[in-house]
Amino acid sequence: MERTRKKKIPKERIVIFCVALVVLGLLIYFLSDVFFPFIKLEASRDFDGARDLLMDRGFIGFLTVTLIEALQMVVIFIPAEFIQLTSGMSYPWWLAIILCDLGVILGSSIIYSLVNVFRFNRGALKQKDRIHEVERLAKAKSAQAFMYLLFIMPIIPFGAICYYGSGKKMPFRRYLFTCATGVLPSIGTSILMGTAIKTFIAESLPIWALILVIVFSGALLFTLIVIVLKKYFLKDGSIAQFLLESLKKAVAGILSLKVKFRTIGGEAVRELERPYIYLSEHHSWLDAASLYQIDPGNGMVGVINEHIFRIPVLGKLLRKSGQIPKKLFYPDFVCVKNILKAVKNGTPVAIFPEARLSTDGGPSYINDNIAGLVQKLRVPVVLVEIRNNYFLAPKWRKGTLRGVSEAKVKRILQPEDLEKMSREELADIIRKDLSYNEFKHRISDFYSPKKAKGLENILYMCPHCRTLYSNRSRGNTMTCRHCGKQYHLGCDYHFLNEDIPTIYEYYRKIRAIEQETLSEISLDIPVDVKIFKDQVRKVRKEKGIFHLDAEKVWFKSSVSDLYFEYTVEALEGIAYSPNEEFELYYENELYYFYPKKGERTVCTRVALLFEMLKGE
Repeated sequence: MERTRKKKIPKERIVIFCVALVVLGLLIYFLSDVFFPFIKLEASRDFDGARDLLMDRGFIGFLTVTLIEALQMVVIFIPAEFIQLTSGMSYPWWLAIILCDLGVILGSSIIYSLVNVFRFNRGALKQKDRIHEVERLAKAKSAQAFMYLLFIMPIIPFGAICYYGSGKKMPFRRYLFTCATGVLPSIGTSILMGTAIKTFIAESLPIWALILVIVFSGALLFTLIVIVLKKYFLKDGSIAQFLLESLKKAVAGILSLKVKFRTIGGEAVRELERPYIYLSEHHSWLDAASLYQIDPGNGMVGVINEHIFRIPVLGKLLRKSGQIPKKLFYPDFVCVKNILKAVKNGTPVAIFPEARLSTDGGPSYINDNIAGLVQKLRVPVVLVEIRNNYFLAPKWRKGTLRGVSEAKVKRILQPEDLEKMSREELADIIRKDLSYNEFKHRISDFYSPKKAKGLENILYMCPHCRTLYSNRSRGNTMTCRHCGKQYHLGCDYHFLNEDIPTIYEYYRKIRAIEQETLSEISLDIPVDVKIFKDQVRKVRKEKGIFHLDAEKVWFKSSVSDLYFEYTVEALEGIAYSPNEEFELYYENELYYFYPKKGERTVCTRVALLFEMLKGE
């Protein structure tokens, strides 16, 4: 009887199978003392602990990076950015790239064996629908070219791309070469950011330098992405939205190094039918990131200071992706029109009704107009209380402290609820739910040695001797140069052993002192002026005097015949940046007023006095 001839397994598959077994054995060997601790650190986003773990292990740390990168490819729902950032923080950039790329080679080899030796059903992957959608739109003619396209687009995990490629009729060597080279732009960007973050966390790199590194490295990757998208995609209109979503994810990842975001009641929002409106108080620039965490995939757009849209590249990206510009404290019907348009298209919109960052950590004035707007929209309104952000990144201090940001959904008003209320009743509810005072509900302590840095930019008067602009800060202490009075900030953000316990109450004390002579106030401030006009890149410059008294504000140029004035009643508000400038609109042009250097603490005083004159 003739023997049945056995089918011979190709040597290539045997080699791949043996490699997979070796990798599996190494994984088991390291599970007890490296993998479990590292995965635990990953889950808690503890980059410092992960970095220390790798560096303490020496050569074992090298293997750990490579093997975890491989594991994160095979198990595609584990994000790979963590190990790439951590390796960039732990090792020289060139070594980190080699280790991560070796992990990609291992992981892609294991995936190839799973699909071609063990016949793993790659169609069961959750990412297959997204890949097929991209494949439908793409013009790439070969599987290899399409894999390069997927690798350059940071929307699909590396592992899912390898599962896709391993099922195509592609020689193993070409497949492996494609995987090893296709991931380099993304890995290089993550590692460069990790290297910058290492220096930033050590506090030897200022925040502006970190942002510059991130923007530069991100710009290189985004430029490559745009080139590829324009070459291979039929639909160019989605590029801006895609790039902005990628930027949001990158910013969220960077912020998570210092800030742990958590939400309370987010499940109810994620169950809502879109669109809906977010309303929140506004204590820090971090607030937008906190709202984003409630439902990261909802495609939310925000109402943003119109001046930010003047920033080259970023401004164009914001406009094309649907973000909504708003002229601060100035009638802006175009903004309302754009909000209506976004809602009509089913897009959630985030609005900060206070229209300014809180100076003292307490609530600011909210105009009744917001109630009329949301009633007109006839969609659910989500009222959110954001906690701790004032302590993490207040407007008066550069840099961000480590801590927790908490976004709590306080109330969801359905359209039928809005119909039953008068405008005044709804306005009262909004003010009540958003009247959050950070100092009454602090949720953590802060141990930074520089908490008071920049505090004199808002606390411009010493209430002890009533001297203006005499405070100076260093470390956690603010001192009046006139009388020597000192205020020390403790880890609970309260002043130690003082009759004025908090920044909020200190600022209210200044307000009370100013109230005594408010009717007699008359300020003449020499200023340099920058004037921004809609759709005009060139900035006009002026010099002159800005005047504020109990009845009006005016500006008179000293170099031209420019003059304008507002009554206090007619002007809606004056926005400002501490120790930099104050600003307002006149005849649809934005005026930035810069007092002389060394005298710019007056910016806070101008804004406060005007609020008081308006009765806010």
